[in-house]
Parts: sequence; C-alpha cells; structure tokens
Amino acid sequence: MNRKSSGAKPPGRKKAAKAAEPLAEYARKRDFAATPEPKGRKRSASKQLRFVVQEHRATRLHWDFRLEAGGVMPSWAVAKGPTLVPLEKRLAMKTEDHPLDYQTFEGVIPEGNYGAGEVIVWDNGTYALAEGDDPIAEIAKGKLKFVLNGTKLKGLFSLVKIKPREGEHGEPWLLFKDHDAYEDPAWKVEEHAESVKSGKTLAELQASRKDAPIWRSNRAAAPDGTAVKRAARAKSAHADPIPRDATPMLATPVDAPFDDDDWLFELKWDGYRAIATIERDGVTLRSRTGKDLLHQFGEMRELVHAFRSVPIVVDGELCVLDANGKPDFQALQSRDKPVPGMKRHKPSPVTFVVFDCLYADGRDLRTRPLEERKRLLEQLIVPDHVVMYSKHVIGHGKELFALAERGGLEGIVGKQRSSPYRSTRSREWVKVKAKKRQEFVIGGYTEPRGSRKGFGALLVGYYDGDDLLYAGHVGTGYNEDSLKALTAKLEPLERKTSPFSNTPPKTNTPAHWVAPKLVAEVTFAEWTREGILRQPVYLGLRIDKDAKSVVREVEQHITPATRRAR
Repeated sequence: MNRKSSGAKPPGRKKAAKAAEPLAEYARKRDFAATPEPKGRKRSASKQLRFVVQEHRATRLHWDFRLEAGGVMPSWAVAKGPTLVPLEKRLAMKTEDHPLDYQTFEGVIPEGNYGAGEVIVWDNGTYALAEGDDPIAEIAKGKLKFVLNGTKLKGLFSLVKIKPREGEHGEPWLLFKDHDAYEDPAWKVEEHAESVKSGKTLAELQASRKDAPIWRSNRAAAPDGTAVKRAARAKSAHADPIPRDATPMLATPVDAPFDDDDWLFELKWDGYRAIATIERDGVTLRSRTGKDLLHQFGEMRELVHAFRSVPIVVDGELCVLDANGKPDFQALQSRDKPVPGMKRHKPSPVTFVVFDCLYADGRDLRTRPLEERKRLLEQLIVPDHVVMYSKHVIGHGKELFALAERGGLEGIVGKQRSSPYRSTRSREWVKVKAKKRQEFVIGGYTEPRGSRKGFGALLVGYYDGDDLLYAGHVGTGYNEDSLKALTAKLEPLERKTSPFSNTPPKTNTPAHWVAPKLVAEVTFAEWTREGILRQPVYLGLRIDKDAKSVVREVEQHITPATRRAR
C-alpha cells in the first residue's frame, strides 16, 4: 500500500509530535492515577500574565518559581527561595514546564511519586515584562526582566541564564531583585512562611497530613516507576544493613598514565576525602581515619536533601571550587578554626564531589562493579550546589592526564570498570600525579629570620615502620594567616628531643622539636639521592590523615599484564 496516497501517517510522526508538546516532560514524570497534581494542558495566553511561587519540601526544601509563557508555566527550582534583598543572587535551576492549572495546586504529593512531599502556594499574582514583549523569546535569549505584582513579591526582578559549573547537571539561572521602591535589605524568606491560598505554613501542612488533599487511589502507581521501585526496596524488610564502618578504597601511585578500555579515568580532586552516611534524620561525615568532619563542614547537613533515595552511603572529596570549577586546596584551609589575632575571612563554600556509592535503595553495593555503582549514583543525585558528581572517561587515560596537566590540576585516578569496592589500597585503583606531591609529618620548625613572624621553616619527614625519617625543611608557601595558625598548633606540641630517627638536620636558625602529630601537604620538584626534598612548598594541613600512615610514596610501573592483576 502506498502510504502517501492512502493518507496514512509515517511511523513515528505521532511520537515526534508528542515530544514537541511543551508538557510532554511534565506528563512523562508523573502517574496521574497516583498523584493529586493536575494533568493540565497547554492553553491560550491570558490577558494578564500570571506567576506563582510554590514552597515545596521534596527531597530537599526549595521554592518553585513559575511564570506564564506560551500557554504553560516555565519553571525554576530556587534552592534558597526568592528575596527582596537587592542584587542578592539566588541559584534557580530550570525544570520542566508546568500547566497553568498548577498555579493553584497545594497539597501533598504521595511517597513514591516524582517530587513527593508537601506543596503550598507561597505567593502568586500577575507580572509584566520590563524588556521585550514575548516571554518565550526572552527566555530563549537567556535573560528575562519583569515586574511582579504579588502578595509578597513586588517590583523589578531579573532571571539570567549562567554557564554550568564543570560536572553540574541541568540548566542553571540566577534570580535576583533589582533596585526599586520595593527592595528590602532586611527581608528574610523564613519570615514569610504562610500560604497565600490557605494561610497554612509548610510545617502546618506536614503536621496535618491526614487532612491534607492526598490522592488516594485503588490503583497502584505505574509498575515501571523508578521512584516507586526504589522506595519499595529501601523499605523492604530484607534491606541490607547500612555499612557504617566502611573506610575508603585507596589508589596505588603509578609512574605514568595509560589507555585501557577496561578502565575508567577521573580527575583527582584536591580536598579532604570523606565517606558520608545519609539518612532521613541526619548525616554522618567521616574522614579516611574515622574523624568526624561534620562539625567543620556544617553545610554538609544539606546532603539529606541532595539524593533521591535515602539512606545512602557515598564516597567523595570535600573541595572548594574556584570560579572555573578547579579545586583550591589552600582555600579549603580557611575553613579551619581561626586563631586569635588572625584575619577572619568568610568561609569558602564547599562542594562534596562524589565518585562512588557503597549503599543505596536498601542494598549494599560494594560487591557490585564500579561502573554499575557510578551509574546509580549519578541517577540519585539531585542537582544542588552542595554535591557534584565526578564524571569520568572510558579508556582515554593519557588524554585526561594531559588535560589535568594543562589545567594545573593534581592528576587523575584510574579505576577498573568491573572493580568491587574494597576498604584497602588496591591496584584496581591507581593514581597518576601531574606534580610531585604528598603528605609529610611535621617533626619540628626553625626560628624565623628578619621580619618574619611565627617560624622560619617546617622540618618534615615520613614513617618507615616505626622510624620517622627526616625528609627536608619547607620554608615557602605560607602567608601571614597560615604562619599564625600553624604556630598556634605547633607550640603546644613542643618537646625537648628530635622525633626523627636519623641524624637531626642541620638548620640555619635554632630548631624547635614537636610531637609528630600534624600532617602537612607538600609539593616539590624531586627527591635528591640522599632522600631530601628539593624545592618543597607548603600547601596546607591534612586534617583527614593520621601521621602514622604517612610513608614515602613510591610510584610503581604498570603494564597491561599488571593492570589486570588484582
């Protein structure tokens, strides 16, 4: 039969038309037999454009900002909520378009559904464009200026699309209040918690869930719903116990990068290694030595909102990322407790870069292949400024290493794609450093010369069995604050004798010895034949490593045969 003459539609045309429907993604994510959310449809534009802001406690608390445009409501998830403080930027992640009917939705989305949790109509009203005459066109340009006329939000606002950070998923924008008569420098979102529809706060809605408009259907949710399956597994009576005593899997240093399709390669993140156990009632954050890191990085409590399934146990690196997404280890040092008299700086924001998943959906995943664990981990992350997924490449280790060198990064880590998670050092994971760098134990310091205050140089070493062997003095890499901070930590550790097992080093100024408890990160040019560091530079203290574990790192040569050895 001739399809053209018969008028039959070519295969796939109906599917393609459906994909072009602006609410297709909204409908795809929802089972309307199991959620009270409106199914909705695209409608003709209103005479007055409307907006709504819904406070929504799903996996994490956020505010959904929606503007009417083209018969639907383009939407952004605002993690910290809108503000009337002028030019105070709020990260707003673009989400799927919602139907116009959604602007009046308030209630509870049941567990197992996309976006499960309480929703209130936090604010609503009308808006007008301040620039241009078509909101769809302005959104496409990546910059939207508009005037809100709501109950809480009034005046001129801007939405500006920004470039995603390296490894960030989704489409980030910034929402902020422009200067005008409605700005309020003292405005706080938590002081305006009630719904403009019902007068209830989100907490009151949560407390009265029995009376909340929860959809109760005799039909089960869609059998292929990923969220439903995860919820069922996590709540199953047969769930595996959470591995609360897990310690990190460590990589073996090797002398050169390589290509191998059986391996995946990641950037080596420059920060503090940590394993996080995330449950509904809180977060446990432990260093590789078991030290509690949560008191120092309190913002990591937000990890309870950063994953689509809890409980979950993840492995990663706490990093401070600069404007280009590059880890800055020295900026991480500013998070240490300030010393009296030291300049106080605003703490740098910390990102938890995660690269492995030990437990999720009620399953202990440590015996599963690495590639499977990483695939699940990426699916479970909720895009947020607190957590970031560590991407990888398959096979191309040399190319990634060259990229790391050009970018001034620490190096790369190679991992066998099929490797299980072992809480030990393994040849299934290897690291290749772009610069010579490792940790050293501080065994003493010298008195300063000239106008320098604090100390002159650190005297450092490493363990060989029970012997602490001297490796050199580190006299550069400090600023006024780090000199003060280090001096304050060293003075209480002073002792009369050298802790080094070999001959005490000769110094240009008198030496002071200390108990070997502090660990410093040092970069250097090379080792001399005598086993002394050349051109060492101090980078910072390691709060996540035990002094007794510090040894001289010896890079191994790896061949195709040894790459496959366990």
